[in-house]
Amino acid sequence: MKKRTILFVSMILVLLTASAFGQASKKIELTFFETLTSPARTEYLQQMFRKFEEKNPNITVKLISPPYEQAENKLTQMLNARQPLDIIESRDATVRQFVNNGQIVSLEKYLTNWPIMNDLLPVTVESMRSIDNTAYILPWLYFVKALYVRTDILKSAGLPVPKTIDELCQEAIKLTNPSANKYGYVIRGKHNSWKVSQDYMCLSDVPNLDVNRFYWTKDGKFAYKTPEGKAALERYLDLYRKATPKDGVNWGFAEQINAFVSGVGVFLIQDPDAMAMIDEQLGPDKYGIYPVPVGKTGKAYQDYAFQGLSLVSYSQNKDAAWKLMSFLLEPETNAEFCKTYGALPVHKSTFANNKYFSSGRFSAWNTMLNDTKTWVTAKYPISDPRFPAWGGYQEQVMQSYLLGQISADEAINRWAKYWE
Repeated sequence: MKKRTILFVSMILVLLTASAFGQASKKIELTFFETLTSPARTEYLQQMFRKFEEKNPNITVKLISPPYEQAENKLTQMLNARQPLDIIESRDATVRQFVNNGQIVSLEKYLTNWPIMNDLLPVTVESMRSIDNTAYILPWLYFVKALYVRTDILKSAGLPVPKTIDELCQEAIKLTNPSANKYGYVIRGKHNSWKVSQDYMCLSDVPNLDVNRFYWTKDGKFAYKTPEGKAALERYLDLYRKATPKDGVNWGFAEQINAFVSGVGVFLIQDPDAMAMIDEQLGPDKYGIYPVPVGKTGKAYQDYAFQGLSLVSYSQNKDAAWKLMSFLLEPETNAEFCKTYGALPVHKSTFANNKYFSSGRFSAWNTMLNDTKTWVTAKYPISDPRFPAWGGYQEQVMQSYLLGQISADEAINRWAKYWE
């Protein structure tokens, strides 16, 4: 009887050991959905996944990369149909809908003992918990506007780099000579001009602004209807009339870059991805990059566009998925990815120690991303059903205003009525 018992226990131990070994060696496939797709970006992601797989031989990564124009619709369809997904690229404008639909989960339990947490920029931590003060997204790149300055031209004119929006407008007017096709400011007239510069330049003057509802004050007033908002809008018209080319009202990104590179304009507000194009066409020695000037409030309110990673709620491999997310957010990996893509990284150590991002050219963004009391993230009402059509309507009204077809009061009343 004793021998049988020993034999039985031995068999159980063998089975348990085999089961444990089978679980440990079980292959896991993670499905990663990329939304900001491009051939070069997708290839770089695949390289990173191969490195991860070498370190984790029991995990493979399947990458889904639809054409850029179709990616977000495809992602929504897959999530709604609960098709196999583990990690998705979400962004500031989409994370709310995924939370509302119960399609992504909180990452808080993983962050408690995550060693990288203390190295994240303050704005990264802020953005991470932008929805219900809960970490539903792990930001891994930023697009933040900075002031590009033709320092060669500014130095010849004996003018300092402007620190305030008032100084920017005053200097731009001084630098303008239409007869020589020389202008102080390179305006963005089309294609999200309101997000590129207009709202920042006007609403940074408005006291009591509600940073969680960019177009309103904390006491519920439409921000452009305040005396400061209206005065700033009139200053913007003055800037257009006195310091920008008249056809700038129709300019987009490419036209802005061309004007800056050719010396037609001196001041330009743009994202970091403009740098590579300007370097190629102009060279790095003729321009500098600086924090955007502050408004009368002593602050600069900007919409910081960011992209990040989210964990799908019905994933069967959440711990393995977090392992991949954590790998992708290692400072060295993230820095190389952002350098390749032309975006801003999310770690303090990268701006301090990385040879590329610690250079003087990135000090403007380092300053803004670390001083979130002066350079403040302001959130557009992206979850409002009226928001998707807002850009086209805002631009139509703004162009009518710049061309002198309607007054500042009329423009403001039309915008306010849109949001009623």
